[in-house]
Amino acid sequence: MTRDLEPVLEHHLELALDYGQFVLHGGEGEEDAELALLEAALATGPSAGDGHTVVVCSPHQNNFEMPVVVQVWATRPPADEDDWQQISEARLHIGEYGLNISSPVDTWEPAPVPPGDYIVEIAGTGFVGYGWPGTTTPGDHWRIRCWPDDGSELRTPRVWVDPDLAADSSSALPRIDSGVTLPSGTTAASAHLVIPFATEGSAPDDQARQWEQAAAERAREEWGGEPIAALADIYCARDLAGYDRALAESIAGMDVEQLRALSVFCAERAYEYAGLADRPWVRPALAALRAGDPFPEHFQDAAATFARLDEDEYGPGAAQFRSVLRVDGDLPARRRNPYDRGNISRPHFAVNTLFHARLADPLQVRSRA
Repeated sequence: MTRDLEPVLEHHLELALDYGQFVLHGGEGEEDAELALLEAALATGPSAGDGHTVVVCSPHQNNFEMPVVVQVWATRPPADEDDWQQISEARLHIGEYGLNISSPVDTWEPAPVPPGDYIVEIAGTGFVGYGWPGTTTPGDHWRIRCWPDDGSELRTPRVWVDPDLAADSSSALPRIDSGVTLPSGTTAASAHLVIPFATEGSAPDDQARQWEQAAAERAREEWGGEPIAALADIYCARDLAGYDRALAESIAGMDVEQLRALSVFCAERAYEYAGLADRPWVRPALAALRAGDPFPEHFQDAAATFARLDEDEYGPGAAQFRSVLRVDGDLPARRRNPYDRGNISRPHFAVNTLFHARLADPLQVRSRA
């Protein structure tokens, strides 16, 4: 096979799944984001992510010997939806420690995925029913495929429908006992919806409407008002809107030329704040960005840039982190500043902004400085 038709990296691991969920973590982002992502996955399913973490719901409550294959591809891999019962995609930034996968009862299982921005596809099959599968090793298995994020749209997820429920649209959804979090159920009448649970005596469609209303209310809170349609599919747009609504609305009203100029401006400011702009090997790259010229040596690809930065920052074999200054200032404090990442390496967070400023769609720029 050619390189494009096979993964460039493959890693096998085994996870002890319980509580119907597992997590993909890129090594950065908020430590307490998982609960909110779980609620989102249950409401819209079968997974939800914030760019740094992805929570995945499984139809099975548990599988204590769940095999997972992690693959890295150079480009989007060939589609094989017919081989899988559940499929979803998410965007995920993976830091220097690679991808880590965990379930509530298991420790983190590492997968050696190189740092970068990825689209990840999470696919599972071998399901026997919702909730308790009748054994601790029901036989479902999973595959996670990662490829560089090219800004393309995420594909529509596939949600598995229990054949027993599909055959009887009047069947009640599986009920979750107090204190136990299980994944969603569906019926033939509402198979396009993911419904986290049904209270005793409630109809599935009523439960779906309740969760749709709850999801809409949560979205308004996160956006600081009604979601901004022009930014609805843009990474971290709701974080920006919730923090500074006026700024987000201004960006939503810009044309392509204005957005391109803004992306260049943001990349330059990120490099300045990170202490990169005046370094001799960086200055030619910023000049090329402003002029629209090809990037020079060390900026031919992100891996080469990070390698040069590691040499600059740490020297051979060294490891440390720089403290990031707080940048709350006088901006409206609707919630904690989502751009304050705590003790991280600011230069390493800033590097990708130069490449993001060259993306075909300037709205897809994702500054992590």
